[in-house]
Amino acid sequence: MGDDVIRIAVEQVTAGVLDALARDEAPTSIALRFLLRAYAATGRDDLRDAIEPALARALELSASAPVDECAGWLLLFAEAAEASGDDRLQPVAVRLFANVRSTWGRQQRLDIAAAGIDACLRAIEVTTADDSRRDLIQSAIDELERIVAPAYQPGQGVSEKLSDQIAVASALLTAYQRTGRLPYSMLAEELMQSARRGLWDDERGAFVAGVGDVDKDKPFTLNCEAVVVLCRLAALHRAADYREAAVIAPGADYDDDAARILQSLAVDAPERGLAGAIYAFAAAERQSVL
Repeated sequence: MGDDVIRIAVEQVTAGVLDALARDEAPTSIALRFLLRAYAATGRDDLRDAIEPALARALELSASAPVDECAGWLLLFAEAAEASGDDRLQPVAVRLFANVRSTWGRQQRLDIAAAGIDACLRAIEVTTADDSRRDLIQSAIDELERIVAPAYQPGQGVSEKLSDQIAVASALLTAYQRTGRLPYSMLAEELMQSARRGLWDDERGAFVAGVGDVDKDKPFTLNCEAVVVLCRLAALHRAADYREAAVIAPGADYDDDAARILQSLAVDAPERGLAGAIYAFAAAERQSVL
């Protein structure tokens, strides 16, 4: 029953996203990433017809994107360049990669800095030459360690903000995927465990905003982002070789937590129009690792 609720909500969100784009609302990076993945999975003509003009507009929007949006646009254009023969896309990804990388070493909000590192690590095949990737991966790892080390408190994570815990956990999981170093994935799990202890509403089945997460849309957005991280952790826990090698949280059921969040948000998501796309993206991520 729960999965049916999620599926219906995704269908409604998809219709809302298509309707918003048809009304010429400005596309968001996460909405286009969702549509690209949905089109790859289904081949639906209505998705393709919406993606083409929206990507063209996204090319313009990304040129003046503020720094806190560059990571999202980088992920979009890296994924689009891999999926499309359009030769305009890869140079945009390269430019965005350089923009994000230029912020390394500077003082930034922790969640924005972590999201930028995460995006660069994910986009590295599309944006860099083969002979420079190893050095760039190490540079990104060094920057991640630089921002995490002063913020991390054992048992408390990196912040009282849910946004920081999620963004850093995601970057650490990507760092693990790039390097195979278990301390990164285990620290990611510790951060999500810390968030669950302090910011989980069991009656609602979702996280509540932390100190500093004041944007009215933050709880919805952050819960969707949390679903993606939880699903990545669940996938690791299902791998026997990982369970043997890593120290994992006993009794953790990350897929159940992800499903509860999606069920909790299922009524609200379709009412958000284009902003609901992150819900459908998160639900698709969960489906892909089941």
